Amino acid sequence: MRRINVTRLKAGMELAKPIYANNGVILLRDGTNLTQNYIEKIKQLDLAYIYIKDAISQDIEIDDLVSDKTKLETKRVLKESINMIKAGHFSVNEVIVKNVEVIITQVLANPRVMISLQEIRNSSEYLHMHSINVCIIALFIAKKKGYNDTQLKHLALGALLHDLGKTKIEDIDVTRYRENYNEQELITYREHVRFGYELIKAIPGSSLLAANVALTHHEMFDGTGFPLGKKNENIHEFSRIVAIANEYDNLVYNNSITEPMKHYEIIELIVSRAYTWFDPDIVRIFRSSVSPYPIGLGVRLSDGRIGVVAKLNENMPTRPIIRVVDPSDIQTILAEVDLSKDLSVMIDDEIDIDKPNDFC
Repeated sequence: MRRINVTRLKAGMELAKPIYANNGVILLRDGTNLTQNYIEKIKQLDLAYIYIKDAISQDIEIDDLVSDKTKLETKRVLKESINMIKAGHFSVNEVIVKNVEVIITQVLANPRVMISLQEIRNSSEYLHMHSINVCIIALFIAKKKGYNDTQLKHLALGALLHDLGKTKIEDIDVTRYRENYNEQELITYREHVRFGYELIKAIPGSSLLAANVALTHHEMFDGTGFPLGKKNENIHEFSRIVAIANEYDNLVYNNSITEPMKHYEIIELIVSRAYTWFDPDIVRIFRSSVSPYPIGLGVRLSDGRIGVVAKLNENMPTRPIIRVVDPSDIQTILAEVDLSKDLSVMIDDEIDIDKPNDFC
């Protein structure tokens, strides 16, 4: 499979990953041959891209850390809980604790040492899917740090519910990236960490450690964060992990950012914020855990060739295996280049290979 911008879809293309409605119902199953009618409906869903299967991507697979079934069930429980809070109930569905245990089991069972997270997500699902992704990334980092089962449970619950306090904020659009707020909006936005702390404390089966993640995931390593201005090791390690996972997912998926960044630029930005925003030791683990060039992504090589990321080299994140295609007919495979072995070539940029006029 490979990623394609929805504006490049053509009738006859084969869907590689299912597309779900917000209520979890499958709208289009994987294997569906897209008609023009289907394409128009996909464009109405506010999706940036989807995944297709074609001649150049037949055996390219994305290994999901957590199953679609688990994500959908967790999203359902999160939505129910958020609706309860918005209706005035000061409670959260305690089933969420059970869902966290399932997510932990699936992340721990996956043998991969590097992940390539790519969700098909629209803006209306921001809070739900953002929370799930932050939980998965945080667990993957914690797995490498060797956390025990109890630590993983506290971290995962705190990560999954870190933004729960946003449900108590009505004056601003909380789906916007925080750097786009004016001064008064930023003051309002910052209140979500205290709201989240109180909400999580009230959940049966929760813990103060999980609640503390919600309270302090915006603290910065240099002490310039909020709400308490903590710094360095005075910030609990759970919160230092979630801070990075939260920033990464926001930069990847938040449509309110004026100029969306390319994936490798996001990784570089997070790395550049070590010692200031983020714990440098956790940044190093993050950098070795998340691929800067996700599987299925279109790229241009330094020698001018174009292709698709076919497979990751887990010990060399910036040098994956590239399936090179003919720029005049991208359905023709010319070669497969393992950048971990051919050191004379590197990835020059992330591109949309479905725009042939840019390469001919």
